[in-house]
Amino acid sequence: GAMTAPPFMGMPVAASPSADAFAAGKFAEAAAAGRREATAQSLLIAGRALATQAAWQTTDREAARKLLAQAEADLTASLALAPGNPAALLQKAVVIGYQAKLAKSPGLAKQARAGFEAVLAKQPANALAQGAMGGWHGEAVATLGKFLAGTALGAKEGEAIRWFDRAVATTGGDPAIPLFYATTLLGLSADNAAKAKALLQRAVKATPADGFDRLMQANARAILAPLDKGDVKAAQATAKRLAPLGTL
Repeated sequence: GAMTAPPFMGMPVAASPSADAFAAGKFAEAAAAGRREATAQSLLIAGRALATQAAWQTTDREAARKLLAQAEADLTASLALAPGNPAALLQKAVVIGYQAKLAKSPGLAKQARAGFEAVLAKQPANALAQGAMGGWHGEAVATLGKFLAGTALGAKEGEAIRWFDRAVATTGGDPAIPLFYATTLLGLSADNAAKAKALLQRAVKATPADGFDRLMQANARAILAPLDKGDVKAAQATAKRLAPLGTL
């Protein structure tokens, strides 16, 4: 069922070189194979793989910008073959959100939120879209501060918590959502350390579906290590560095 689908997929994954490479965590290979196969599914895999590389595997702003531009193009191509596919719509909104962060663009940030809202209109119980909304609000508040986030974007800390609480209640054993929730909580306040720790423990115990999940679990373990020692400041710094595009 939908609960066992890899994150952002939302459709059963047929075996293919792109799917196999993504499962193995070979993201550059998955992107190249996905573009060669040129199916709706394989182009979605390519877009996810490129977004993952941009967000966590490059330290160069220009390289990240190019990877995200290619990811957006691949996801647009996927949507041309499967119009309205929620998994591709969601992934494209995630990519636009990353572009917003990179360019510090309120316009792109609003476009990303509109994308998440469009997915939620089709699939109100989509845990990944709920989590994306939580991350959107939390990231804006953590980055801009409460006042600016509210006035410039309509982002609110209470909304971040509300969306993430829904997402973690909806999802099964996915490590990404509890990790992103914990990261958001640590970005908002050191007072959230205990709740973040419980979420990170949940992420570490999850069963990874693919290479993306294993990467998220490694990040969760890295943030949990200083929290286990009671060093909240170090955990906050690690969470910031391991957030999408955090090394740029």
